[in-house]
Amino acid sequence: MLKLELESQCSIKDKKAGLLEPSGLALAPDGLLWTVCDENRRLFRIDFEGRIQESLKIGNRGLEGITFNAAGQICVVDEDVSKLIVYDPQTGEEISDRRLKDLEGFTSIAAHFEDIDGNGLEGITFDSFRNELLLLKEADPGLLIAVSADLNRITSVEVLEEQTGFTAEGKKMDFSGMCFDAKRDLLWILSEEARCVFTFDRRQSRVVQRHSLKKDQQGRSVRFAEGVAVDGDSERLYVVSDDDAKLTVFRIIE
Repeated sequence: MLKLELESQCSIKDKKAGLLEPSGLALAPDGLLWTVCDENRRLFRIDFEGRIQESLKIGNRGLEGITFNAAGQICVVDEDVSKLIVYDPQTGEEISDRRLKDLEGFTSIAAHFEDIDGNGLEGITFDSFRNELLLLKEADPGLLIAVSADLNRITSVEVLEEQTGFTAEGKKMDFSGMCFDAKRDLLWILSEEARCVFTFDRRQSRVVQRHSLKKDQQGRSVRFAEGVAVDGDSERLYVVSDDDAKLTVFRIIE
């Protein structure tokens, strides 16, 4: 069983650079963090104190979630058109994009994307054990969609529901971000509305633990959680909040 201990919070807001409402977070191969903002067409590389180290101008808006694939390329999802986009991390140049509806196997989930009304793709991560990209649908219903590394087919779909351990304690259940924990072969899945993060085991298709992001003894809490990244080496979990534009750091204690 794991415990999260809130270690620090800092602002990452930079109006001049355009970093205002981060909507995803990923740990890069070089050990620093990357985030994406859905309105300003930029990707940002930041350090652990929230300072911008680099930004890349890109050609898309409506982006939610960010990760790195096996080749070290940046992958994001476009919530507005249910699309997966791959970028060059050096230049920001678009390498490829695939609409979800064009993937083999989409018919099995097509009905859930007919009228998404703000509940479309919200997160993405790379499962390095299974060599798959995982996409997260926000709600109605929440879905975990596995896509082959070549972006050609949907390999599996799981409904994220109460029967598998996703409970909101009276709040509306939604899903706002996720990351893959290679050390433990688990997913960390955020719920903004429920103010919590779940650890989810794909092998058993169930939630292992539910961790609250509400106020701690010092009165600190995480609101508007939109992105999450894990560092197994340092045993840290990083969460970004969009409206607050904050980076929160947790220690993972076993």
